[in-house]
Amino acid sequence: MPYKKKLHQIALDNSNELFNKVKTETLTQIKDNEFEFYELEPFFVQDVLLDEKELPKKRGAPDWKYYGAIKGYWVTDRFKKTFPKGEEWVLPLDPHIKRYPITGEIVVCVNYSWHNHHQTYYTTIVNYRNNPNNSKVSWGNPKLSPVSTAPTFHKPVVANPGDIVIQGRFNNSINIGSQDMVGSSIKLVAHGRENPTYDLEKDAASIYIQDGGNVTVTNPNKKMGSRTVTGKKIILDADEIVINAKSVLRLFGADLVEIVGGNTEIKHNADGKIITGETEKAVDELRERVKKKAVDEFNEKKKEFLGAYVKSAEAFNKGIADLKKLDDKMKNAIKDVEKKIEIFRKTSFTLNATKFTETQDKVNRIQQQMSAQVPVLPNGAPNPEFIRLTKDLLDVFRSFVTLDFINEDIVTIEKKK
Repeated sequence: MPYKKKLHQIALDNSNELFNKVKTETLTQIKDNEFEFYELEPFFVQDVLLDEKELPKKRGAPDWKYYGAIKGYWVTDRFKKTFPKGEEWVLPLDPHIKRYPITGEIVVCVNYSWHNHHQTYYTTIVNYRNNPNNSKVSWGNPKLSPVSTAPTFHKPVVANPGDIVIQGRFNNSINIGSQDMVGSSIKLVAHGRENPTYDLEKDAASIYIQDGGNVTVTNPNKKMGSRTVTGKKIILDADEIVINAKSVLRLFGADLVEIVGGNTEIKHNADGKIITGETEKAVDELRERVKKKAVDEFNEKKKEFLGAYVKSAEAFNKGIADLKKLDDKMKNAIKDVEKKIEIFRKTSFTLNATKFTETQDKVNRIQQQMSAQVPVLPNGAPNPEFIRLTKDLLDVFRSFVTLDFINEDIVTIEKKK
């Protein structure tokens, strides 16, 4: 609540009664307009509502309006009430970006009034200790804080002049600044437990997005050594990186796509194929043509909707529903074109060279063994060894007919002449 603090106490010491009366009234006018004005006030946090089970109930269900609300007291006047009258919880001011305090910290509160409604909100956390992990004061009687006070996460992250840094309580940060003073840079980092710097070697996990400067990346394959990455780049660095596409994952590289690893596995799901070969321009054009048609239809509808967005609630909801249908139509169109591609795409199966060589060697070996045998023994009886070898040879020839040495799940796109 805004309040004012008087600056001066003026003594009156004249014996003339009329003079003193006039002087008193004059000085009263002066004093009433001479003060320090406080619009934002410190507020001590005793409790923070971040557990669904502790939320106030509304018609028997948790009232999510209070998620992130705090309870406490004004530092300047512990007995002063918050608004609205009778409300013990103070809501965050911004509904989108929230900095939840911990118990024992001081936040800045402000009162706003409109249409006879008065509401107290909390804003930022007071930087009592310049400690990113917690800014708890040494007095007060809050609930036990869930944030550790161990010194592991106490250091502010190292920055350069002009940087904008958003730092969490647990040695994680976003840095918006420059790289080598020549290019813009955004770094999203979970720092090592004792590391407040930006260093790929020491960071626990990092994403660097930059349009200049250079960064050295150490290849886990020690034989490969380090590599300097320059220019426009995105670097992901961690012990384990997972890119999970629920539908389609595409990796494009104009000049090079390089995969280096200890054990490198390329596998497919059941009934899938691994397709190798030259890029198919016709297929890519077909995909984009079908997609563009659907996207153009969607954008036209969106433009029409935004141009007349001031409508009734019913018309607004119908417009949103129409856009959703067109968005689903785009996804289905892309799936359908993949089925058409499989029909006319010309591919050839990949030969399992080892299996083919083994089959060919077996033919040669059996034929050599048969050349040392006679079909009929001297007594006129059939030669059982010759019969056995003949059967083995037929089995091998059957492998040629059934193409057992072909990998049907690894196919190559036929190269155009």
